[in-house]
Amino acid sequence: MNLAVLSIRYPLFCGIFTAICLVGGWMAYERMPRFEDPEFTIRIAKVFTPYPGASPAEVMNEVTEPLETKLQQLPEVKTIDSVSSAGMSELTVEVRFDYSTSRSDLQVAWTKLRNYVNDAQGDLPPGAGPSVVNDDFGDVFGIYYLVTGPGFSAAELSDVVDELRRELLLVDGVAKVQVIGEQDEAIYVEVARQQAAALGVSLNDVYDTLTQQNTVTPAGQLRLGDSRIEIVPTGAIDSVEAIENLLVSNDGTGAVTRLGDIANVVRTYVDPPEQIIRYDGKPAIGIGIANLPGENVVQIGDAVERKLDSLQAILPWGVEVHDFYHQGRVVDESIKSFASNVVSALVIVVVTLFVFMGFRSGVIMGLTVLLTMAATLLFMWLGGVPMHRISLGALIISLGMLVDNGVVITDGILVGVNAGRKKLEVAAEVASKNMRPLVGGTLVGIIAFAPIGFAPGDTAEFTNSLFWVVMIALGFSWLFAFTITPLLCYHLLPSPPEGANTDKAEDGRFMRMYKQLIRAVLANKTLSLGATVAIFVSAMMVFQTVKVGFFPASTSPQIVVDYYLPEGAAIERTTADMLRMEAHVRDLDGVDAVQTLVGQGALRYMLVYDAESVSPNYGQLLVRTDDYRLNESLIQAIQAYADSEFPDGQTKVWRFRMGPGGGSKIEAVFSGPDPAVLRNLANQAKAVMAADGRAVLIRDDWRRQVPIMTPVYSQNKGERVGITRTQVAEALEENFDGVHRGFYREGDELIPIISRAPANERLNPWTVTALPVVSPATGIAVPLAQVIDRPASTWRDARILRTDRVLSIKAQCDPALGEVTNDLLSRIRPQIEAFDLPAGYR
Repeated sequence: MNLAVLSIRYPLFCGIFTAICLVGGWMAYERMPRFEDPEFTIRIAKVFTPYPGASPAEVMNEVTEPLETKLQQLPEVKTIDSVSSAGMSELTVEVRFDYSTSRSDLQVAWTKLRNYVNDAQGDLPPGAGPSVVNDDFGDVFGIYYLVTGPGFSAAELSDVVDELRRELLLVDGVAKVQVIGEQDEAIYVEVARQQAAALGVSLNDVYDTLTQQNTVTPAGQLRLGDSRIEIVPTGAIDSVEAIENLLVSNDGTGAVTRLGDIANVVRTYVDPPEQIIRYDGKPAIGIGIANLPGENVVQIGDAVERKLDSLQAILPWGVEVHDFYHQGRVVDESIKSFASNVVSALVIVVVTLFVFMGFRSGVIMGLTVLLTMAATLLFMWLGGVPMHRISLGALIISLGMLVDNGVVITDGILVGVNAGRKKLEVAAEVASKNMRPLVGGTLVGIIAFAPIGFAPGDTAEFTNSLFWVVMIALGFSWLFAFTITPLLCYHLLPSPPEGANTDKAEDGRFMRMYKQLIRAVLANKTLSLGATVAIFVSAMMVFQTVKVGFFPASTSPQIVVDYYLPEGAAIERTTADMLRMEAHVRDLDGVDAVQTLVGQGALRYMLVYDAESVSPNYGQLLVRTDDYRLNESLIQAIQAYADSEFPDGQTKVWRFRMGPGGGSKIEAVFSGPDPAVLRNLANQAKAVMAADGRAVLIRDDWRRQVPIMTPVYSQNKGERVGITRTQVAEALEENFDGVHRGFYREGDELIPIISRAPANERLNPWTVTALPVVSPATGIAVPLAQVIDRPASTWRDARILRTDRVLSIKAQCDPALGEVTNDLLSRIRPQIEAFDLPAGYR
């Protein structure tokens, strides 16, 4: 039977259904999960394997290669990218898109990955490993705070942050709380070798004492009657003074000497630091909070704020918790904006229909639109589609489309009623005639978005809810057009006037003009079709000038400043440059706050933010502005300042873009067996990019080669004095970096005790040849010059990159401000692809 007739004859059923949709829609609006961006699945895990002392080439051949060989046997793996650097192997493992469709699938893949990595540990050389697998790479810490405390030491601030972390983990809905920027403490024992030698003190005895003093070792149990009493000897090191008071003896005379008389014992922070964070010119520590999957980030954000408010009373005076990014507030503002758009759309629809179709028709369509939106929200909630920028955008797009079906039915019934026909008869006829055409029209609207819903790849995954929400909204608009709309028309439209007859009704002025136009078009078919074709061709030609870009720039009031010094730069140099840049940017009009990061990026606090890995030559400013409309002018000002004031580094100032991405906008990838040939090809590509004039931040991902010092060990000289290459390496490490000798226990903390040379010996490279190396055979220290032929220096690759076990290098660049990426690509791509590649390279 006709749906319109059924709805009119059974109004109670329709009323119940309407009430369910309205109440359910309101419940969904209040309770459904809310995020800033879709829960995009990042199918990447990282595998870190240390190999202290190994060169990048040794790391690649002895650690990276066996791990890659093992992991390539995993059927779930799509690609394996590796970075082999001095003493560290870093693998980036990406799972195939068609394999992982949910978090549970990924957890299975990561479990298998861990098992394969564990199995490969036996293939690693001595001294390498153990490997660490990080599968939390894609976690988003959408609530991000920075804690500052002028006058507080880094250790004191860390204690406050650790307490905050413990409390925040107790908040319902919080999955993880991660802390970054803490400065680790260490106790350095700086032994003056010459003074120790003059007193006849054996450094090996000093080191053995430090290593064993705080070792936790069982001392047995004492049987006493029917009980056993555990024996716990004292004497553990419990202060810096206790370390200074350790006694070391002269092997020849037996005289004892305080360690403090031959060494400077100092408790300080690990040198050099791995990461430095500042906020508005003050040292800071970052706290990131991630919510449980599917939870409402707005509600969690409110709960976190309440918890922090309750903790204010116990925070030390002067410690401040700064809100750098709060996804809950961002989402809440987006939801309010969406609600405002819905109300505006309803008002526009109703007012427009008031003007053209009358008051009652406007009310009917307004109620239908409201009901459709409520039903859509309810169905999204039940179907697991949360509120985020893509689904909200889809709802707003749907607002302009879902009125069409209802207008056709309402107008048809209104015309029939005005003609004097019975409402039920007209409703049945209009519904019957329009059902198939409106099904087709609705399907066309849905199918238009189908490629977004079913296409493979990261971009489609990020945007696929656009299709599903449009489909739900248009589907309900069609259903209500043939059920609720006829019912409302039946009860709200006026009864047909007595003796009404549309044949005798006179056309209005607008209708007469419209009919004249239609007759003219039909009478001049050739001209009409020609004009249509001309308009179409003109549109296609003009379309070529439209800028290409799938994802727009974000409206987040934030700017990112990435700064790269040449490879090998010390973190102290990077820090000095970033402090200068920070001071300048903070004084610019429109800047609200500046977060400074050195050595590493921040937590992933937005889905579209991808943090840089550990690199002492890297710095970043995260700039929060007063208004996103100021971003473009600030970007130009900061870029101009950086280019003129920091010629030694490369600076890229940019704003976030919505959607997945990362890396440079344009990358030319070369693969082959020889690193030297690959560098040459990348340099040629970079020359093409530079010659264009509209490319910026031109670089390659291998970065520049770095100088290394290579004392040439002499086998003959070493054997004469009983000193091996290993002892030479250990003495050099001891002198410059320091060697871990034990732990100092303080509560739940283990602070490393590190022995190294004093600053005057450690920081002067010209004293290398005079460095004393102790012979384990004779116990006599001899200068390094007696066991090496010469000190030398050379250059080597700091990073060696491979993709699926093949060496690969990327020449990278970005378009200059105002330049469209596709235009730049179209100019440089033919030139680079025309390179005459050697055999075996691609």
